[in-house]
Amino acid sequence: MPQLIAMVIVVVGAMIYMFQTFGGTGDKIEGIAQKTSIVTEINNVRNGLQLAVRAGDIVNDGTTLTTLKDLADLGYFADQMNTEISNNVGATTPAAGTDTSGTLNTYSAISFGGEDTGTMLLNLVTNDTEDTTTTISNRPGIRVELRGVLADNGGFLESQLATDLSSIATIDRTTVNGTAVVLDVNGNAPAANRPTTETVTTTGTTTAAGTVATTNALLTDGIFTVYFKDTPANVEQ
Repeated sequence: MPQLIAMVIVVVGAMIYMFQTFGGTGDKIEGIAQKTSIVTEINNVRNGLQLAVRAGDIVNDGTTLTTLKDLADLGYFADQMNTEISNNVGATTPAAGTDTSGTLNTYSAISFGGEDTGTMLLNLVTNDTEDTTTTISNRPGIRVELRGVLADNGGFLESQLATDLSSIATIDRTTVNGTAVVLDVNGNAPAANRPTTETVTTTGTTTAAGTVATTNALLTDGIFTVYFKDTPANVEQ
């Protein structure tokens, strides 16, 4: 009998946790499953960028701008990704709500239907001017936009990914069009691009919290840019 009571307590506790965490909705539970595939797709691009930037094959000098198609043509991604991206044409102009599938600097995630759906778009983000205070800003980023069925859970997914990746990356939560930000010497996004709940070490023991109010819609729009801290800061400028 005591064992049964203990089991009931555990089950009830788990149910309460689920309702508190996921709002009692199937959407959030579905979002957990979606998150795994999203992270996989981000890492697929990340792996290619790490190799390319080490080789000096990513350039943004204000005139020459490397695109994902350039890197796919060089074979930096998995074969299926290279094939999907290499036939892209036309300039990519990222903007919230705009489907840029099939353009030069966009990878439409195969896990979510590829270019047929444009449900998850990823773009290469680079600075075109070297910041004199930190060469960390030569680090490329990956802009992510969740659309279609993923947009239904966009806010939840963005928040979850920001938490999950916080130890290995900094995330510009205010991204709209994919303009690169100036990272500090520790590779963190500026305070103006982080929520007030996120405090990071900026220099030495100095810390700084973000300044974006938690109610700001940009934090839940499913659009963000990830800068992985193990990616070399070596964009040619």
